[in-house]
Amino acid sequence: MKEIKYCENCGLMISKIENLDYFSHISIRYCHDCAKKIEREKTAARVAALRKRKKNKDKFRDEQLVLLEQQNELLQKRIIQLREELSHFCK
Repeated sequence: MKEIKYCENCGLMISKIENLDYFSHISIRYCHDCAKKIEREKTAARVAALRKRKKNKDKFRDEQLVLLEQQNELLQKRIIQLREELSHFCK
């Protein structure tokens, strides 16, 4: 166990085991400034992934809409055709 911990990003000393309790000493990884920077990077990556998922979901929805519209047109044409056949049959 290291008695002195350094920031994983910039190398600044961040913790001595005798100054903090054991659990806060082992959990700290970055100095205050680097922790803010790392958190901003993680947030940016998370938001970018969210936007990408939303874009893919919207693209899939739009493709499904086009397919449903095409299917609807075909069904309407089939209904018209069946009505015409029925009208010729009844006459």
